[in-house]
Amino acid sequence: MSDINKIIKKLFSERWTDNLAKADIEAQRSQLYKTLSNQVDGYWSGHTAYHLATEGGFLIDSKSGVHKKLTTLGEMFMSDYKLNSQ
Repeated sequence: MSDINKIIKKLFSERWTDNLAKADIEAQRSQLYKTLSNQVDGYWSGHTAYHLATEGGFLIDSKSGVHKKLTTLGEMFMSDYKLNSQ
């Protein structure tokens, strides 16, 4: 399992409800991708999803209404997700 996947697994197991906390890594990656995409596109993704992304180091925390930016880790994840989900 890649280091990014280990981070994702740990975040979901500690912060999400059972539906995704116990899900396979692909379901967790899909949710994180959706969250990051929504945030970068200016949409809200929910409290838990947002904090998972920011505290996990994938998204730079900023005030509501401010353009959200990915961290280097977030950019790496998004590139990897796009490459491996086709």
